[in-house]
Amino acid sequence: MSAPYRRVGRVVGTHGTSGEVVVALADRLSCGVLERLSVWVVPPLESGAVARKVLGVRKGPKGALVRIEGVENVGQAHDVSGRWLMARSVDLPELPPAPEDEIGYRVVDIDHGDLGVITSIIVTGANDVLVVNDGPYGEVLLPVIDDVILSVDASSRLVSVRVLPGLIEALG
Repeated sequence: MSAPYRRVGRVVGTHGTSGEVVVALADRLSCGVLERLSVWVVPPLESGAVARKVLGVRKGPKGALVRIEGVENVGQAHDVSGRWLMARSVDLPELPPAPEDEIGYRVVDIDHGDLGVITSIIVTGANDVLVVNDGPYGEVLLPVIDDVILSVDASSRLVSVRVLPGLIEALG
């Protein structure tokens, strides 16, 4: 049984003077998922644990730029910094397997072929990074972003990727 609430992201800072905040999204969620979503700030603000609507969201250079109901100025935005945004699980899309479930999956690049096997996951504030070993290119670090991860096939335990230029050296 899944939890009734899930973390949507962590408020990592303020943006501008109108109450907009920078949110590092959790669980490989996209900005579009937040549109009109009801969220709870955790731990709660002094006003208590109340549902707040996401009024707007757009991509920013350091995460999603989000306007939240009741957060209308830089002071209120500062108050929510460092806190988690939670949402009802039923309001969020079903997630692909968690990264730790992908340890042991074989990784194949569309240009370079077999890269090896996922041996661990590095969790960062922006996106996770797959650590791939036991392949012809040595250790390869792959960011878990839409531009790199093309598909995950749980039945064959295979991850198809498109390596960004400069991430691995082609063998001569």
